[in-house]
Amino acid sequence: MCAKVYPHQNFYAKSKQTAHDTPLFRATYKLYLAWYRHCQIIPKKDRFAIGQKTENLLLEIMTLVVAAYHTKDASRKREILFQINLKSESVKILFRLAKDVRAIEQQHYIDYESRLQEIGKMIGGWIRQTQSSSIG
Repeated sequence: MCAKVYPHQNFYAKSKQTAHDTPLFRATYKLYLAWYRHCQIIPKKDRFAIGQKTENLLLEIMTLVVAAYHTKDASRKREILFQINLKSESVKILFRLAKDVRAIEQQHYIDYESRLQEIGKMIGGWIRQTQSSSIG
């Protein structure tokens, strides 16, 4: 027996977005998955230093994205977004370091770096949005 769906229920289900639905969260999540899978083949000495630190930063970024999404206060939200930006820059440095010590290959570095650039654009856009919404 099928449950009857009322129009207002269907609309509510489609319009309710969560932090996990945001492009920034999805992009960071996908980058984390790619990095996690690649960490399995990184040399052990690098896996537990660069690999683990990068993994932890990406997890922190995802957590902060959820926090920013649920924060109503614009100045607090900007503060969280700046933390996300700082951690994103740290990940960028770790990716470069991993490439330079030959823990990852150039092609993987280019892939991760381009994903991180997209994430950076999303962060910057969200920061600009919170600044303009608090002005007007």
